[in-house]
Amino acid sequence: MSTRIPPEVWDRIFEIATHVPYIFIPEIFDKSTFIGSRKYDVIYLPAFADAFATKRNLVLVCKQWWHLAIRYLYGALLIRDTRKLLSICSTLQSYANGKGAVPGAKPLGWWTERLDVEIRGSVADGERLVDVIMCLPNLAIVHLDFRISLSIFLYEPIMRSIPNALRHAASTLRVLDWSTRLLDPATLLGLQELLAELPQLCILCCQYMPWMDGVIPQNILSSITTFAVKEMFITEGGIPGECRLGDRRVNLREVIIDAGWYGLESWSRFMCLYGTFLSSVHLTMSGFSSEALFHHLAIIKQSCPNIRRLTLSLTDFSYLTRETLTLPPIEYLGVNMVEACHSKMEPESLFSALAIFKDTVPTLRVVQLTHPDNVDRLLTVYQEVAIGALETDLAECPFRIEDHDGNLLLERLKAVVEPFCYIKYLFQSADAFD
Repeated sequence: MSTRIPPEVWDRIFEIATHVPYIFIPEIFDKSTFIGSRKYDVIYLPAFADAFATKRNLVLVCKQWWHLAIRYLYGALLIRDTRKLLSICSTLQSYANGKGAVPGAKPLGWWTERLDVEIRGSVADGERLVDVIMCLPNLAIVHLDFRISLSIFLYEPIMRSIPNALRHAASTLRVLDWSTRLLDPATLLGLQELLAELPQLCILCCQYMPWMDGVIPQNILSSITTFAVKEMFITEGGIPGECRLGDRRVNLREVIIDAGWYGLESWSRFMCLYGTFLSSVHLTMSGFSSEALFHHLAIIKQSCPNIRRLTLSLTDFSYLTRETLTLPPIEYLGVNMVEACHSKMEPESLFSALAIFKDTVPTLRVVQLTHPDNVDRLLTVYQEVAIGALETDLAECPFRIEDHDGNLLLERLKAVVEPFCYIKYLFQSADAFD
């Protein structure tokens, strides 16, 4: 390595070369609605995984680069199989015990801010995950997703040990995504006890409601700002009518829920208690009818007087054009289709709905297409539909219409279409000359 370039400059170069957006604090807070969802895996995790190759190559160049780049290699760990779990565990424990480390240097686990564990099928030697967590004292983001085909009873001891191990990073943990379905009563109790000991926790994502009576403990309400739950179920008798939060400190501002008919009653109970604090709600309606969407929106309008942001993940944009659809007085609307658009009827329905919102939602300031795949289809397949709508019915639109990155959609479309129009003009001119 050239001595003419200071280590600080190389460090900055490595940071830029290995950067993946929205996976670390604080950028991840800008994409809180994607946490725990399949869309996050599709959009961001591939780049996250690809960055490992770059980081691994950097540390192999020479010893000096190893010392500069090792913090980036171990800044985020992605474990998807038992073999990698065993390898990472062995390396972390060796350096924690001083083997292979330079005297006075921090152990490798010191640099890890994020841990993602996505294991399918068998989890042989799964207890090594607990050993890995114990080597990571500065964890800020943890994502756990076990989808195991064998008996749950084989893995209950492992799952019960994980909440206890995460207490090792209790003072630094900011985002916890417990997406695994493995949640026996003992693990549930351990998770509840862990959550009560995380003073910095801002985002909590769970497969199930951790508190079956629906009442979130006060110390947790005072820290988390975003709560995502995939299956809302509150037991009968939960959230008693006399239970009121009063003047107690509540920081909860955003709720993300996979909604459907099966959870409508629990959702109503939950919103009755917490809706007044919410400024943002994200509904995923995959696989359900438009009537379910309308019922959830009615609950939001009734329970959330301070709502400013609404995001809808739908199976069909035509839901937005139904006469019975009414939106609360929001300033931001995020929309996406869970599946890709396969017919121009979908973008036509989207833009027809936006033309209606011009008159029916006067508070609206921003409409954003939140999924990159939806934007790509408009840019590559349905350009004429999109440009036609944006330059006619939506030409005098009072709100911005943005892509997933916050760029004006019409400008993105023109940037793609105009070069092709110019090339087409050249070919037509050449044909005329011949």
